[in-house]
Formats: sequence, C-alpha cells, structure tokens
Amino acid sequence: MKTYLLAVLAVAAVFAAPGAARAQAFDVPEGFAAEIVRKSGLGADAVSVLRVRPEDGSFAGLSHVDLAPLPGAVTDLDAWLRGRMTASLDAALPDPHTMLDGPDSPFADPAFDSLRATLGKWVEGVARLGDLPLEFCRDPESGANRAGAFRQLRCALPLGPFRKHLALRLQEADGIWYYTRITAMNARRMDDLLAIADSFRIGPPAAPGAGEQR
Repeated sequence: MKTYLLAVLAVAAVFAAPGAARAQAFDVPEGFAAEIVRKSGLGADAVSVLRVRPEDGSFAGLSHVDLAPLPGAVTDLDAWLRGRMTASLDAALPDPHTMLDGPDSPFADPAFDSLRATLGKWVEGVARLGDLPLEFCRDPESGANRAGAFRQLRCALPLGPFRKHLALRLQEADGIWYYTRITAMNARRMDDLLAIADSFRIGPPAAPGAGEQR
C-alpha cells in the first residue's frame, strides 16, 4: 500500500475575498517531501511557494513541483506561459565533484559512464538554459487536474545527450490564479512529478502539520 502525506499551502486573505481562506494541497508519495519556500519573479514580490521534491539524492535539487498563487488574473495564458519560460530556470545545480548516480540523475543510465569527466561543462550548460529560445517547447495545451482546467507549456531543453524537462501550468481555481512549475532531468522522474501536480486540489484551511495516509 502506498503512503501519501498531504502537502498544504494556505493562501493569505490578500489573494482572496476579505475574510476568505483557502488551502492548496498535493498528494506527496513516499520518498518525496514538501516544504514552503519564498521566491520572487513569479509576477509579484516574494511569495510563499509550496514545493514538493525528492527527499534524498545528489540530484534531488533538480527535480521539484512548485506551486504559487498569483496576485491577479491572467488574460493571455499562452503569452504569459511563454514569457515565464525564459525566466523560470533556477540555478540549483549540484557540485560536479560530488555528483553520484541516483533516481534524479541524468547520468543514471550506464551508457553515460564515460561522460563523467565532462560534468563541469554540463553544469555550466544548465546555468545558461535561460537563454534558450522556445523552439524546444511544444505549443501550449489544455489539461485538467483535481482543481480543474489548466493551460500548460511543455519543454525539453537539450544539453548534449541530456534533457531538462519543464512543464509550466497556469490555472484559475476558486477565484485565484495559480502558477505551477514542474522540472526534472529525466523523463521517468518527470512522469512522477506530473502525477503529483495532477493531484493539486483546493480545500478548506488545514491545521499546520495536517496530513493524511492512505
């Protein structure tokens, strides 16, 4: 039986009607952890972001789902997503001298063993991904999760034999707009994170530390 925890982020009343309160939640599978982080560059000043990430591994920092409420409505969803693409890549890079194989590693396949000596150049390439054009992205598409319909931009950015997978989602739920960013360095982990993102839902406020198992 799989075990899930309930990751919850409560939206401040400034994002909703006076006196209203909402909670946003993901199902967090075993082997993953959830935390609240503070980030900027999401369309407002620093905001609270609900992050779900792998618990362990040298490459865990390269795989995560980030959810952030936006302070206002978005009118042109596709243009907004394309604009976020070049601004959304983070610089959370592992030390090339301490990289090891792990479930989130782009080097997990034995076929890449001979490339370990080039890790330094690979890390430099990741840091420059923000300069890449949108030619590595699909056209925006519609989808749905437990919170309702969303608009999504999927990209796979090449780094030699590797790819950085990104999915940017924008959706309105219960009167609030949400931006979800999903990123991984291999397709298998990306599938895991997309499944977590699909569990996103809106519910009543939850007490701090609240969780559930099933």
